[in-house]
Amino acid sequence: MQYDIVSRPNYSALQCTLDAGEEIHAESGAMLAMDAHASIDASIRGGLWKAVKRTVLTSESFFVTTVKAAQAGTEVLLAPRATGDIEALDLAGGSFIIQGGSFLACERGIETDAKFSGWKGFLSGEGIFMIKAWGAGKVFVSSFGGILRKELEQGERFIVDNGHIVAFPADMRYDIGTAGSGLVSMVTTGEGLVCTFTGPGTILLQTRNLRTFAQSLNPFLRAPARGQGKGILGNIFGG
Repeated sequence: MQYDIVSRPNYSALQCTLDAGEEIHAESGAMLAMDAHASIDASIRGGLWKAVKRTVLTSESFFVTTVKAAQAGTEVLLAPRATGDIEALDLAGGSFIIQGGSFLACERGIETDAKFSGWKGFLSGEGIFMIKAWGAGKVFVSSFGGILRKELEQGERFIVDNGHIVAFPADMRYDIGTAGSGLVSMVTTGEGLVCTFTGPGTILLQTRNLRTFAQSLNPFLRAPARGQGKGILGNIFGG
């Protein structure tokens, strides 16, 4: 498979060219376009139990879209849910941990499953499950905003807000905790959970946090009470 990431960095899409019989597995709804020599199918990849875990625990879709090429040179275009960038990870027999919602697509030799990240995420409103991907081949991950790569040397420690994690090697050491001194600090500073990573390894980060972005829109999306105005967005768009 040949691929290119186009329209970077804000509105990235994955452009793939497949050989005859080659296929790519993508998150449901990620297919943007394909030529007439491609076939598309939805399946419960990995079995029913893995599909349930993927949907309930990581916010990924229950069904996985499989696009298969009937002849060489078949073009497929995939795009993520959020506006942002795409990065390719070459697992080559290794494994990565991917934040829920950041998985876009993978080659046939890749397996995925939900990974428990700790109960602290439940208490703070953060996700407590992430996705583990392993096997031989490429995995494509997406971000909300741009993607930053942080290289850590042996023994180097680096703290990242959970909402800004895209992916990191599964064998990389990390600890989950609060940014300050417990839950009181977390509430008063507006920060959630953080991951403290210990090198060596490479962390992929996203420059925006989808959860906090959604929270910032809440005041404008609430329906007005009876007898009140349409609200700011209603006045602007005439809704």
